[in-house]
Amino acid sequence: MKIDHIGYAVKRIDRALDSFEKLGFTFEPVVDDTDRNVRLSFGTKDGYRIELVAPLDKKRESPVDQYLTNVPGMPYHICYESAELEKDLEKLKSQGFKVILEPRTAVAFGERRVVFMMNLGFGLMEIVEK
Repeated sequence: MKIDHIGYAVKRIDRALDSFEKLGFTFEPVVDDTDRNVRLSFGTKDGYRIELVAPLDKKRESPVDQYLTNVPGMPYHICYESAELEKDLEKLKSQGFKVILEPRTAVAFGERRVVFMMNLGFGLMEIVEK
């Protein structure tokens, strides 16, 4: 698997976009993922790709809420791209990773499936189908 991007949890996507653009990042349009209750945008710079993820509706729970309790923004996951999702999931499970969000399609990835896994020595990992 190769690294696809690093995810940043941010409170306000507009402020984060402005800050990262000043650092030279170029961003794709903002996407609202109502299923996951997040707004997100992918940015690139010097061959690196990041994802800014902010709560969409602050009255509903979002997957980044816990990361934003004490800080305005932070990197919180690394996403890998997988050509063989089921095979890679089984391998990671045998290495101590646990599925915390089952594979399902994501609007941000053109309806390709994504899965989130956790390992205490690694932290949060996202895997997206190639």
